[in-house]
Amino acid sequence: KAISITIAPAMVITTSTPLPTGTVGTAYSQSFSATGGTGARTWSLSSGTVPGGLTLSSAGLLSGTPTTSGSFNFTAQVTDAASAVSTKSIDVTITPTLTVTSNATLAGGTVGALYSQTLTATGGTPTYSWSVASGALPTGTTLSSAGVLGGTPTTAGTFNFTVQASDSATPIANATKAISITIAPAMVITTSTPLPTGTVG
Repeated sequence: KAISITIAPAMVITTSTPLPTGTVGTAYSQSFSATGGTGARTWSLSSGTVPGGLTLSSAGLLSGTPTTSGSFNFTAQVTDAASAVSTKSIDVTITPTLTVTSNATLAGGTVGALYSQTLTATGGTPTYSWSVASGALPTGTTLSSAGVLGGTPTTAGTFNFTVQASDSATPIANATKAISITIAPAMVITTSTPLPTGTVG
């Protein structure tokens, strides 16, 4: 009797490690992949622990909203229709929640005097990109993408606006904060001249 046998290629997990970095409080999704084997594949966790808030589905999707920051290592396992098994050690880092740490009230400025203040943030995945989410900066100043608020104010008053910091993760994490700056009028000597006349002695 003529017999035929098909030998499938060895099954190999091709997902790169470490996985893209995630951020606490920001939805995370990463699909796992493999080559070779026979028929449908089923994924599972062989050992270790995935980040809190995430789960690995049987379809090979690591997803959820991380609740804990840190570096995590676990072993992913894939099983094919012929019960062949392949495993791979996976690393992923979850960073703390992105937070704007600059004071809500920045140092004041003066009309006509050069002003410069650098905004700060922590968490997420540096580097950060800054923008104005709402409100208006003091007239004559701008906010650079690097977070430097600078320029020469031209109008006195109290200015209220909201800044946004965006990190470099995928997906991008954003954080906002309401900021206030008071710009004082230009200082002018108002003493009249000439002064009153004086007399020797």
